[in-house]
Amino acid sequence: MKLGVDAKWFFNGPPSGRVVVRNLVKNIITINEHNQLHLFFNKCDKGKVFPYYDKQIHFHYIWGKNNLISNVLVLPIYSFGLKLDAFIFQNFSPFCSSFKRIVYIHDIIYISNPEFFTIAERLYFLPIKYLSRRAHRICTTSESEKKRLINFKFGIAEKIDVIYHGISDEFKPKELHDNESLKTVSLKYNLPEKYLLYVGRLNVRKNIINLVKSIPLLINREIPLFLAGHYDWKTFDIRGLACRLGVKNRIIFTEFVENKHLPALYALSTIFCFVSYEEGFGLPALEAMASGVPVVVSYSSSIPEVCRDAGNYIDPHNPKNIAEMIDSLLINKELYTKKKAMGLRQASLFNWEHSAEKIIQSTLKV
Repeated sequence: MKLGVDAKWFFNGPPSGRVVVRNLVKNIITINEHNQLHLFFNKCDKGKVFPYYDKQIHFHYIWGKNNLISNVLVLPIYSFGLKLDAFIFQNFSPFCSSFKRIVYIHDIIYISNPEFFTIAERLYFLPIKYLSRRAHRICTTSESEKKRLINFKFGIAEKIDVIYHGISDEFKPKELHDNESLKTVSLKYNLPEKYLLYVGRLNVRKNIINLVKSIPLLINREIPLFLAGHYDWKTFDIRGLACRLGVKNRIIFTEFVENKHLPALYALSTIFCFVSYEEGFGLPALEAMASGVPVVVSYSSSIPEVCRDAGNYIDPHNPKNIAEMIDSLLINKELYTKKKAMGLRQASLFNWEHSAEKIIQSTLKV
């Protein structure tokens, strides 16, 4: 089979999308035996070193500044002469093509919860629904997201495949890391001995406001909250909120953490807090569990599906409930140890090679 893969986010793209694309591409190559793979990158990334080799890989560089336009117009025209059998797209499927169209829809929270998105974002994502109906198959990230797709009439159940994200080997407990690497990360980010951690975008959907509001309610009056992610100043003023609550010195920001430092940042943390209102999957919680860190998470959308019994669930609307759960883990060493072990077991069930196998299977169903 000649298989095309939309890999425009491999080098640059939304952070979560880049993680997914890089791991899927890597593992599609790893398990590939008989397929001729055609990888499509953004032409602005031409010249960057692709880290994997296989004699059956063919590279293509196309205009990809706008993913919607690129997928709907550029890719089908460019690939017409390649005589591909199937193509895996990110979010946007073309109206028509000479090959079977499989679209990987990461989530449709923009339509179920429009309050978390700008008008411009909602207008940009709007065509996903109508284009998905033109795809031969839809892949998505969780059973929760599949239900959302069905409820909003993106496709019928028989047409939608759930493909869970995996977890990279680099995410592992602190005792399995090299001591020098841990020391380097600790010094670079000036990490305290104990800290609460959040990794991801700092926006309304991620519920950072209620997470920050929970900090002055903790019995532990010293442990800080480390926020690792891009801060959207247009959404809300976290620093202003921290000042008003009297916890300015306990809220630590870093807008950029190098990918190579993330595993150590997780492993060194005490508790990972992921209290989002809505998630399509919730990869950061999985990364934290694989790092041997108990997670405080929302009992909503896909999170219980990912964390199962390893999760420590809270009402995302209730800062007091968030604080109580954090305190229970900090105070109760037996509970902490139990949840750490449960998290490691749960995380071990997810792997990117299996994800790649599942998406290849989707191409064979059409």
